Amino acid sequence: MATNQITVKGIVDPQALCARIQKKTKRRAKILSPLPAAEGEPIPQVVTSQVSGPITVELNVNMHCEACALQLKKKILKMRGVQTAETELSTGKVTVTGTMDADRLVDYVYRRTKKQARIVPQPEPEPVKEEEKKEEGEKPAEEAPKPEEKKEEENGEKKEEEKKEEEKKEDTNNGENSSNEEKGGENNKEEEQVKELEYHEVLQNEEIMKKMMYYYPPLYVIERVPPPQLFSDENPNACCIS
Repeated sequence: MATNQITVKGIVDPQALCARIQKKTKRRAKILSPLPAAEGEPIPQVVTSQVSGPITVELNVNMHCEACALQLKKKILKMRGVQTAETELSTGKVTVTGTMDADRLVDYVYRRTKKQARIVPQPEPEPVKEEEKKEEGEKPAEEAPKPEEKKEEENGEKKEEEKKEEEKKEDTNNGENSSNEEKGGENNKEEEQVKELEYHEVLQNEEIMKKMMYYYPPLYVIERVPPPQLFSDENPNACCIS
């Protein structure tokens, strides 16, 4: 305490501990031992990672139902290095992509699900045959057509284009005529339908009136005329018989 020193024992980082003390106590602190490394010392070599890129592994696993496939997928996704996993219930295949080891993946599946998994060997890409490359390179260039043949081809193409234009014009004229005929026929059909509907409505109204007359006959009102008041005692102008 009198020397203003603190001794710390344990596995700690001196620099981090000194910075933490300065931050908490707001006081200056200095490391006495061990001293920081000198600037001239060589920098240690960085060890490069030996992990390869992502690979795709196909496994053949016996799955009974969709629940088994879903459970197997969840278990495989929990493994370190696995990125995606897809299960096919119909074929019994499981496709896994990631940076994991194929043999370790098989052991992991057996330990987690107690199911035997077998790696499906992937076919190797077929090498390109050199003979085909040579044949493609040795193909002769096509001969250029002569000017006379070019003229004949151009004339033939012009005639064909003229024939096509004439056929298009005839088709458009025929289409317009047929459309006009169809429109006239549609208008006549609509008028006939309207007339039929009106006729049916008239018949229905007549039938309704007949039924009303049958079930609800007309009521005749009888007016009651009061008797004459000539001989009434209440009438002061009435006649009196003595």
